[in-house]
Amino acid sequence: MMSRMVERFLPSNDPIKESVLEWTVERDAKDVIKLLNWVNETQSFREKKAMILLIKDLIDELQMAIDELAKLQ
Repeated sequence: MMSRMVERFLPSNDPIKESVLEWTVERDAKDVIKLLNWVNETQSFREKKAMILLIKDLIDELQMAIDELAKLQ
């Protein structure tokens, strides 16, 4: 799981949702990094464009997960 910078005094109202959201952030961030590396390595502009669309979708999902996590805190 993602390490936390600050521990809270009170637990989340929904620890399962929080755990899923943290996992989503961690997984999506790793996938974005992987895709960014692949964009740099591929020669095909069609593949680059497809990867950039996937990166945009993952970033949207990351933003949603972070927003939801902020609501739990």
